[in-house]
Amino acid sequence: MADWSGLHEDFLLLLVPRLPSLDLRRFRAVCTSWRAAAATFTSARGRPRPDRPWLVLPTDAADPDGRRFIICRDREVPVVTLPARLGRAHDRGLVPLGSSRGVIVAADDRGDMHLLDLVTGKRMPLPSVATLPLVDFVERTPAGLSIHHQPAGVSAVDGLVHKAIPVPTPDGGVLVVAIYRQPHHRNQWATARPGDCAWKSVKPSSIPSVVDLALHRGQLYANTRYGMVYVFPELRGLGSASPEIIPSVTRRPTSYVERSFLVETPGGGGLMQVELLRPVAAAGGEGFVVRMLDECGETWEEEEDIGDVAVFVDASGAVAASTRECPGLRPSTVYYAVDLEGETRVWAYSLAGKHKKIEVVESLPRAEGYKQPCFWFTPVYSQ
Repeated sequence: MADWSGLHEDFLLLLVPRLPSLDLRRFRAVCTSWRAAAATFTSARGRPRPDRPWLVLPTDAADPDGRRFIICRDREVPVVTLPARLGRAHDRGLVPLGSSRGVIVAADDRGDMHLLDLVTGKRMPLPSVATLPLVDFVERTPAGLSIHHQPAGVSAVDGLVHKAIPVPTPDGGVLVVAIYRQPHHRNQWATARPGDCAWKSVKPSSIPSVVDLALHRGQLYANTRYGMVYVFPELRGLGSASPEIIPSVTRRPTSYVERSFLVETPGGGGLMQVELLRPVAAAGGEGFVVRMLDECGETWEEEEDIGDVAVFVDASGAVAASTRECPGLRPSTVYYAVDLEGETRVWAYSLAGKHKKIEVVESLPRAEGYKQPCFWFTPVYSQ
């Protein structure tokens, strides 16, 4: 049997920078010399090559072996099966509510909420669902968790929470923003940090109908159903801040915007607004419009070619990846994942060129125990 621990240190240091983040975690777990090579690389401010975004398929299955998830990476887009119960030490089922920067926000079947690193398994507690604004009480039933809220209504946790987004703070911590549904599409939002006892409401008058949030160059951008974007210059005092407004662009009169998201370009150099237009055609939709915020941060400019960037869109969010750093992905392309009856399908929508090209790149049969919706997740290396 080969002695892998005897490989020369210089060879290991040549190999480490070529590894994506998940492979680097596995690499350093092999033996002492490999772990030392990984430590030398990271201590010199080395960063692993980014992983391609994963398409995560939540399931009802348990995880008795503590493996956390099963990854199929020999595809254009890696597909991950995420068990509802992660590991032997945690017997609660999880409902993912959003993800960003290598972590997801999830609620369990007792109403507790968590910030979870899928790669390391690390958890940080968040306030309970019962402390969200307008929630009266939480009830466990045979069918799952029921949220009783105002105005008089009962919802599942993912029926009340539109999405939850982890946002890094200047002090090195994280702030989680939960967007919760209100009647007549007037979504509102609340914030919390790991360890807080309750969610803090952002006053309803400050921003109506928010559907997505993104942190860009230290400022929080809030996207609304109507295309207007509110800009908060800092994360402190969101409830009392007076945000700046970036007006919405003139939308196409023949199309209806089904979904609208904000997503940073790889490296954080730019901010994009990505919109899916209806009517929905057989190939997954009429198409996508991508706009880039100008350098002054005042107007949106529609882009027909986003260069070496791929955008990944699901039912509630979007992420972006560099096609130079992630070989195998198509440049200037939007990958769109959607749950259909009996299958999960991924389309690739090419933005470049006069005649837009739409192609099915994945068609995954519905597995037993699958719990929609699917979502995109970008793993981030952490020591």
